[in-house]
Amino acid sequence: MKSPSDYERRIVAMVDSFTKTVARNFSRNLKRATANEEKHYSDEPIDYFLENLSHEDRYPSDYFVLYADELSCVVHSETLYKALCSLPEKQRNVLLFDFWYAFTDVEIAKRMEVTTRTVYNLRRRAFQAIRTFYEQGSSEP
Repeated sequence: MKSPSDYERRIVAMVDSFTKTVARNFSRNLKRATANEEKHYSDEPIDYFLENLSHEDRYPSDYFVLYADELSCVVHSETLYKALCSLPEKQRNVLLFDFWYAFTDVEIAKRMEVTTRTVYNLRRRAFQAIRTFYEQGSSEP
């Protein structure tokens, strides 16, 4: 067998250097990609997509409607709906006007034809009644 010439040795050295460089770069890119994937990987990617891309369907049977005079107020919690229904009408109206429509005490007083102090007292009694309702409801089995 003939010994390789200088030209052949150079070609072999170039191919050897090229393959080593390709292997080294491939290994570096693989390590980089793995580190990047671990940094951005979520354990629950489906939850992420559902949270960001989905929407919750709402049907009329999913919520409850209360009326304060001619204004409607949608309540999504059944417990809160029952608590509000257990209140006398004036107390319920004060809460609905205050929290659903953001009326001031003066506006509520004019609308209900009472004083602002009466509005304050009705709201306080309503809060106490709802607190009692929730305490009784949470102690039931």
